[in-house]
Amino acid sequence: MSVDLESLHRILKHPIRRRIVLTLHEKQELTYVDLMNFLEVENTGKFNYHLKILGDLIEKNESGKYRLTDKGNLASQLLLRFPEKSYKPIPLRGGDAILIGCVGFLLALFNPGFWGLPLFGITVGLLGLVYALMTPGGVMWLMTVKRTISHDLYDLFKPPLVTSALFVLLVVIITFLDIRLSFTFSDQEFVLFIPLPSFIIGNVAFSFLGIGIFEIIYRARTKHLI
Repeated sequence: MSVDLESLHRILKHPIRRRIVLTLHEKQELTYVDLMNFLEVENTGKFNYHLKILGDLIEKNESGKYRLTDKGNLASQLLLRFPEKSYKPIPLRGGDAILIGCVGFLLALFNPGFWGLPLFGITVGLLGLVYALMTPGGVMWLMTVKRTISHDLYDLFKPPLVTSALFVLLVVIITFLDIRLSFTFSDQEFVLFIPLPSFIIGNVAFSFLGIGIFEIIYRARTKHLI
């Protein structure tokens, strides 16, 4: 019996399909309802989808009960010998939130579109808006997910709170010291001034919106795959 291990891995990568194979390995034969009850799955549409994906790993006997085929028994042995690692979500600690928030702050602060706006015009400015919306939030979202191994909204929105606090602190310092950034272009001096309300609101909003957009995309894709 030839087995395509790569194809087998794709079939068994979902936890519900792995549990179906292992449950049938343990119980030998089960009815459709009993199998659903053992797996504690309530959505019949999704359950039927996973049964279909398992393909020739399972079959029905004469009484209509599900059981493993020879290929399915081989798959169960592989699962028992090489079990999937279980990952437990880790709450995002304060130090990690500060670090990730600082990364988001630096990415937002050094927005190439913002700094290039006086030199290259509105087109670069629009690209800067896209950058501000997607890059800091996207990086913070990815770093948080990698660190916590979860998608808990409470943890996801901790770093942008740090980013927001840093922007408020920066604006306070700029105002207190009356800092103006100037540069020379074509023998003309330009003074870069950032209106305080728009500076704070823009960067704070984009930090939260960026993370929200990436999380919505992730959940939509996950729901589709399941």
